[in-house]
Amino acid sequence: MGLGKAARVLGIIGGIGAVAWAMRDRFVTVALTRKPEHPTFSLPPEPPDSVATEPDDLTAIAGIGPVFARRLMEAGIATYKDLAGATAAHVAEIVNITEARAGQWIDDAAGLVKA
Repeated sequence: MGLGKAARVLGIIGGIGAVAWAMRDRFVTVALTRKPEHPTFSLPPEPPDSVATEPDDLTAIAGIGPVFARRLMEAGIATYKDLAGATAAHVAEIVNITEARAGQWIDDAAGLVKA
């Protein structure tokens, strides 16, 4: 009885092997016809080169210290106008704060742009 089970198992394994061997060209063809996908990503818009502005002292805004000011400048937010034009989500992501706090900074910066 043990020999019968062994023969059946070998028969099943042999059948699977025969099917794989018969379809080997199909597997290789499918693998070779795939085109590689190029990575997709987007870059932040570059500031215009024609406008050279002096950076503002962002530490004048309550809650922005030297570390946060440096992070904002490294992200391209160097003036009150830049900060006032940014979204709260973007600013919050840059300096790792809440959107509510970033929104307050944006409002304060907008007030300093008008002054």
